[in-house]
Amino acid sequence: MADIKELLEKAKNENRNLLEYEAKEVLRSISIRLPEGHLAKTKNEALELANKIGFPVVMKLMSPQVLHKTDAGAVAIGLKSEEEVVKVYDEFMEKFANVEIAGILVEKMVKKGVEIIIGTKIDSSFGPVILVGLGGVFVEVLKDVVFRLCPTTKQKALNALNEIKAKKMLEGFRDLPPVDKEAVAELMEKLSVLAWEYREYIKEMDINPIIANEDGVWTVDARIIL
Repeated sequence: MADIKELLEKAKNENRNLLEYEAKEVLRSISIRLPEGHLAKTKNEALELANKIGFPVVMKLMSPQVLHKTDAGAVAIGLKSEEEVVKVYDEFMEKFANVEIAGILVEKMVKKGVEIIIGTKIDSSFGPVILVGLGGVFVEVLKDVVFRLCPTTKQKALNALNEIKAKKMLEGFRDLPPVDKEAVAELMEKLSVLAWEYREYIKEMDINPIIANEDGVWTVDARIIL
């Protein structure tokens, strides 16, 4: 398990934010559920990891200079074969030849589900606060999020989920399964405690998306800003 303070101190001393794989080490150390994933330093390691994890997989470039990986074309999803892994690895190395590369994160692809966002930030008046809402268009266009002070409790987190305007999406919508609200509330509680305990280091956390499907609640992407 990662030593949280050690990871935060290291990044702070290097004057950078945590890379995604480091942020996920922090989350894994507080028992947050993540898809299986590991950092590959070479093409052979990427192939070995993909076979070990099992297809389909996701590949993400880890670089302190590439913050918005999806916009930069540094994420490839739904890779189903060794040939696709090799192709993506080579494309990443060519496209990002001029940036510092820590490695390639190879992860198990999570099945479709309801997308949720949880984030934290330091409010100038209240200190660390946590927000929850539905991901995708709901957060981008409708700003449908609810705030709570950190640290929060599971019950307060459940109450926050019930205040989301589009909360019916959490109860099963079309081909999407009902969301395990208890699991989301537990996740909120853990993240709120993390934000509070390490408030001297953590400026923001952006946990988006969290995917809730029939297999449970999965933290798929994570950013920690120092």
